Amino acid sequence: MLGPLRAARRRPSFGPQHVCAAAALLLLLLSVSVLHSRLGSSSLSGLPDPKPSLFSSDVDPLFADEESDAGSSDPIDGGDVDDDDDGGKEEIIRAVGAGDNDDEETSKNPRPGLVWDPLFATFRRPFDKRSTVDDEEDSRIDRAAVVFSSDDRPVDEEIRSKLDSIKSIEDALLLKPTRKGRGASPLRDGWAPWFESRGEFLKKDKMFRLNLDVLDPLKHPLLQDPDGGGPVTEGDRLIKKAIFKSLEKTPMGKIGGDEKVKKVERRTLGHSYAGGGRWGYFPGLEGNLGFSEFVERFFGGNLCGVRVFMVWNSPPWMFGVRHQRGLESLLRTHRDACVLVMSETIELDFFKGFVKDGFKVAVAMPNLDELLKDTPVHVFASVWHEWRKTRHYPVHYSELIRLASLYKYGGVYLDADVIVLKSLHISKNYIGMEDQVAEVPILNGAVMAFEKNSPFILECLKEFYDTYDDARVRWNGADLLTRVHGRLDHAGKKSQLKLIVEPYYAFFPINSHNITRYFTAPEDDAERAQQDLLFKKILNESTAFHFWNSQTYSLVPETDSLVERLLNHHCLRCLDIL
Repeated sequence: MLGPLRAARRRPSFGPQHVCAAAALLLLLLSVSVLHSRLGSSSLSGLPDPKPSLFSSDVDPLFADEESDAGSSDPIDGGDVDDDDDGGKEEIIRAVGAGDNDDEETSKNPRPGLVWDPLFATFRRPFDKRSTVDDEEDSRIDRAAVVFSSDDRPVDEEIRSKLDSIKSIEDALLLKPTRKGRGASPLRDGWAPWFESRGEFLKKDKMFRLNLDVLDPLKHPLLQDPDGGGPVTEGDRLIKKAIFKSLEKTPMGKIGGDEKVKKVERRTLGHSYAGGGRWGYFPGLEGNLGFSEFVERFFGGNLCGVRVFMVWNSPPWMFGVRHQRGLESLLRTHRDACVLVMSETIELDFFKGFVKDGFKVAVAMPNLDELLKDTPVHVFASVWHEWRKTRHYPVHYSELIRLASLYKYGGVYLDADVIVLKSLHISKNYIGMEDQVAEVPILNGAVMAFEKNSPFILECLKEFYDTYDDARVRWNGADLLTRVHGRLDHAGKKSQLKLIVEPYYAFFPINSHNITRYFTAPEDDAERAQQDLLFKKILNESTAFHFWNSQTYSLVPETDSLVERLLNHHCLRCLDIL
């Protein structure tokens, strides 16, 4: 029984299960092959019958591309240019046919602008074409992106037409039209109204207005033209306003007696002046001298051939080369002159260059309380703080200082815009006549010389006190001298005063109405000959020449002009340009 059992155990292990598995595998492979064959046949039957073929001997695909792309540029460059907003879209459009008729219609009448790609059996866009007629309607091109050609001209027609419409510099600068009949610049379309309304809003806003004023050249102190508009610029007014505000902080009025008032005034004067507590400066003189002591020591300690007073109450930078020429002409014709410049604005050592050259030139800040003491105008010393707030204070201050200096010390007074041509008469009491109207002389105090305690100057000081008007310019100066002279002449007291009125050609050979024409060089030989004769006449007859700085401050004398020749006639530093 064991034999048959062992034989049964040794039979192979293949059974019905294995046979079923093999049959299933064969069926699966068969179904996959059938499916693959069906898919292949359906795709081939759905493809259109293209006319060109990759393997067609009738059509060369290279020449076919050239014909379809005739007039285009390099495909590589075209591909580079074609990288725009449509780059995210499909570049290959596959043909999907709904039937044989549709396939034939598509193959015969493809969409314009498409080419047949035999490799993928599809229609596609050419790589070197920007767009077609139908594509232009669907494309979204940013027309603000201007492309420039090789000659730097914009390719965009809209921008080019706008640029071609520019006819004036105002259009190029995008300015508003100011002339009648001229329209606004086409470049202002769109943005300009909003931008201008925004600017108006910022100007009205208080926070932004302060920042914008700093950038305004008409209000910036450092951007002002000292030779334009007037003698006082906007920067001068701002600085003057700041000085006045600092002076207003100083106590006013009497605070326990006259001595305290004098101390307050002196401290204020010293603080507003670069010299500190000093009233004047000249090498060899002590710094602690009072004003009167300094003047006496300056004139007494030096062997002065003539005492000359000058007044300068404008900003230091306004003392230009033409004013320097006036001082040079004085020192050239009077080597031993002692010149004292009264000023509240310039440094005490402002003329140190002339002092190093051996000339006696000093600067002093007037102490009105000492200078006007025992005179009819002493009251102006007590109202100095209020007086300097008036409009014409610099001019009226100069008029008062010249009269008080001549009365207290005696000597010669010269304006800074006077060129000395000859030696001045020292021992005479004289004044210059500017003009004559109906045999009545019109006097001018630009050049005058008087002895100490002169009766005529005393009458002028009384007239200054009695008729002072802070709103009129000439009333307290040249008109005052004319009024006093006319009154004394009418009363028959002129001879008692021993006053000499010099003719107009002595100090004013050219009047204020004709002075500007002589700042220009002669245009022809006739005008040159006329100026040569006038130049010789002035040198022969005139003692000084007044170039009327109030009318000519903005003019620059041209080379070879009459004024330029007179300014440089007695120059010391002739290389300094006018």
